[in-house]
Amino acid sequence: MISALPVPADDAEVWGDFDARSEAFEQHGQPPHPLLLKLVDQLTTRHPCISTLREDQLENSIWADGPLHDNLMHDVAILTVVPAKVATAVPFIRDTALALGLAVYDPQSEQVWRP
Repeated sequence: MISALPVPADDAEVWGDFDARSEAFEQHGQPPHPLLLKLVDQLTTRHPCISTLREDQLENSIWADGPLHDNLMHDVAILTVVPAKVATAVPFIRDTALALGLAVYDPQSEQVWRP
C-alpha cells in the first residue's frame, strides 16, 4: 500500500488513515494523485503491468493483478504482489516510492516507510 504525504507520524495511526482515504475515494472518486501515476510508470518500466503481458509471460510477473492504474485511489494505492515474489519486489517498490516522496505500508510485516 502506498500513500501520498502527509501520513500520521505514529505507525499505529497509519492503517486507519489509509482506510479513511480509501473510503473517501469511494465516496468522491477523485483522480489519481500525480505522484502515484508517476510511481506506476516507473515501476512498470522494470516490471510491466500484468494487463499488458501475453499469457506465456504471466508467470514471470511480480504483479498479482492489473491493470495497476485501477488500483490507484486518489492519494493511496494498493499494489498487489505475487506472494512468491514479495522478497524481491517489495524493496524495489518501496525504494521507488520513497524516492518520489511517497509513504509505503506493508500490511504483511506491518512496517511503514516514510521518505
